[in-house]
Amino acid sequence: MPEGAGKRFSIVIPHRNGADLLLGAVEALKAAWDPARDEAIVVDNASTDDSLDRLAARHPDVAVIRNRCNNGFGRACNQGLRQASGEYALILNNDARLPAGALDVFADFFRGHASAGLLAGQLVGPDGQAQRSFGFYPGFASETGIGRKRRAKLPASDAPFEVETLVGACMAVRAAAVAQAGGFDEDFFFYFEETEWCLRLRRKGWGVWLLPAVKVLHGKGESTRPLRLNAQIEMLRSRLLYYRKAFSIGMAAFLTVWRVLRLMLNTLSAGIGVLLTVGLAAGVRRKASAYLLQSAWLLRGCPESWGLPDKCPRKRSI
Repeated sequence: MPEGAGKRFSIVIPHRNGADLLLGAVEALKAAWDPARDEAIVVDNASTDDSLDRLAARHPDVAVIRNRCNNGFGRACNQGLRQASGEYALILNNDARLPAGALDVFADFFRGHASAGLLAGQLVGPDGQAQRSFGFYPGFASETGIGRKRRAKLPASDAPFEVETLVGACMAVRAAAVAQAGGFDEDFFFYFEETEWCLRLRRKGWGVWLLPAVKVLHGKGESTRPLRLNAQIEMLRSRLLYYRKAFSIGMAAFLTVWRVLRLMLNTLSAGIGVLLTVGLAAGVRRKASAYLLQSAWLLRGCPESWGLPDKCPRKRSI
């Protein structure tokens, strides 16, 4: 991603299935960009629907990187970043809709704040309600429930402010920050990759900011909703990996043991709940299924093949 190599913004859209979502994202993007200064790159993780055919028919000017298997979120984003020629890049989920003027606001903020490395706007749902758009690094309190847990509060005004972490649905990044700190850690397949990225960027001296005035419509989990149980395995895998990346060896080991013991206890209590309700409570059944699947994944030795489907092969543990 060479800084200032010709474009202002390179918009990278990681995608897997959901043609309507993708077309909606691109159409909203095209109402917000300047085609003379900005470019769009869709990185497709082996979609099995007609997403790319429909995209080519309606938006032939959008570049496409085709993967033969599911490369995950971080790796797909990195593929787009390597091809990007912009001074800045925008990582955009296919269920996010960029508002008009957003790229101008992001570019102006970058130019006025030399240490700003990563920016995001305020996510809002289809009902107009604000969604969680930033947060704090996972720590002892948040992971164990012991002590006081910090909670991200919705901003009281539209004034920009620095944060620890951002939700990764729509993030603008400076090319120079990527060159220094690197892109997404490709050990993460799905979940926690933006949290680790924010941590690494901040450790390298780059500011991470939320710009609440930029309202980004977000479907919140549309792409993984049909695969929610599988996604729970990816969440657990990435959480355990984050412990190893972000904490000391001792703290990572403690949090891992705590998380595993907590999961086993939840599995047992949910199973008892199913028995007590004779399996008639749908919510209890769903919760028990999720806990049981995650526990089975752990007991089987954390197989790489479990989780979201069609993953590209890779060599890593947990």
